Amino acid sequence: MLQAENLTKRYGPVLAVSNASFAIRSGAITGFLGPNGAGKSTTMRLFLGLDHPTSGAALIDGKPIHEWPVPARKVGAALDTQCAHPARRAIDSVRWAARLAGVPANQAEALLDRVGLTEVAGQRAGRFSLGMRQRLALAIALIGNPEIVILDEPMNGLDPEGITWMKGLLRTFRDQGRTVFVSSHLLAELEDLVDDLVVIAQSKIIGSGSAAAFIERFQAQTIRVICDRPQVLGAAVIQTGGQVLDSDGQRMQVGGLTAAQLGELARDAGVALFGLTEERSLQTAFAKATIDRVEIKGEVG
Repeated sequence: MLQAENLTKRYGPVLAVSNASFAIRSGAITGFLGPNGAGKSTTMRLFLGLDHPTSGAALIDGKPIHEWPVPARKVGAALDTQCAHPARRAIDSVRWAARLAGVPANQAEALLDRVGLTEVAGQRAGRFSLGMRQRLALAIALIGNPEIVILDEPMNGLDPEGITWMKGLLRTFRDQGRTVFVSSHLLAELEDLVDDLVVIAQSKIIGSGSAAAFIERFQAQTIRVICDRPQVLGAAVIQTGGQVLDSDGQRMQVGGLTAAQLGELARDAGVALFGLTEERSLQTAFAKATIDRVEIKGEVG
């Protein structure tokens, strides 16, 4: 659905995107991760024709967006919450978007209902909170019933209930066969949402593909265990070639072994296990993948 081919964008001396090549799988939710200023928003703008590549290509179903007769029916995007005139009513903003997309204006009411803004449809956008503006931007993005949805930080400004709603909506899009390309700095929320990842740092793509494969590549599995004799189990782990990464009372963190191997070690050493949890983290994998390229401060954008 979306394909970047040696995509490069310069703004004068600033290299915003450097020779990026990746493909977004159709019918999946793909997360776009990277530190602030890494090039995520620029890449999305290049796909949407809001900026033009210095070299390379950003293609939607094999063509630049301007070659599609009605782009709003191919792709819908929300890159900024400032998508509606602050003095215009929400319903009128969506109606204008419908007119531009060539769809019936009565679709506006249905879309505002879908994003939970029916009760404030007659209010002016300038009075909206950030979370309400996010919902309005999403309604405008969906006006053409697009096959592809591109969202830049769509959960920013939403409360926990709103985040749960947004994630459910994106999963519904996937179930309908749509393609979703979403950036976010909330890594923990993306981890249980996305099927695939594209990771960018300092304008360069450093990984793409399935989320599971990315975690497998950049983070070795660790195991947290609670047992009655941690010193005995720790000695057995080290003797076998594993690592005791952390120890606190009856709790240990072990690396270099599978859960099955650790269970067998505990059995052979006569150690009782009270708890055993395998751990892999998208956030930890991301930090490891980008540690040599950017100073990590706990969040990315």
